[in-house]
Amino acid sequence: MLEWTSIPFKIGGKRNIIAIVIPVVMWITILLFWGIGWFIISLILVGGSILPYFLPTRYILSKDGIVIYSFFTRQKKKWKDYRSFYVDKNGVFLSPFKKPTRLENFRGVYIRFHKNKEEVVALVKKMMESE
Repeated sequence: MLEWTSIPFKIGGKRNIIAIVIPVVMWITILLFWGIGWFIISLILVGGSILPYFLPTRYILSKDGIVIYSFFTRQKKKWKDYRSFYVDKNGVFLSPFKKPTRLENFRGVYIRFHKNKEEVVALVKKMMESE
């Protein structure tokens, strides 16, 4: 079993400046030029989309499956639900399809690393090969 919490903001470095400055400048611009109504709408939409970058996400990977706890949700999946995976520098993407498709992003799950890339990749490989 492997368990950790990932907060991208903590390890973001220079990206944190961009993650803060761009939305704030956009919100100020919207408030000045389009008014409070559009400002509130953009605050909800943009704020909601960047919130996971600032809030913790807890991952639990075990032989039984994957559990992901985020601020508002809890996802519980079984390893048999996934047929392929892709590793990048920030995490591993589990896909329910054998080959890449456009639907992957809507049906797959992304597991973000937090200074534990080797452990996570080894466990995912082991579990995916056993299914």
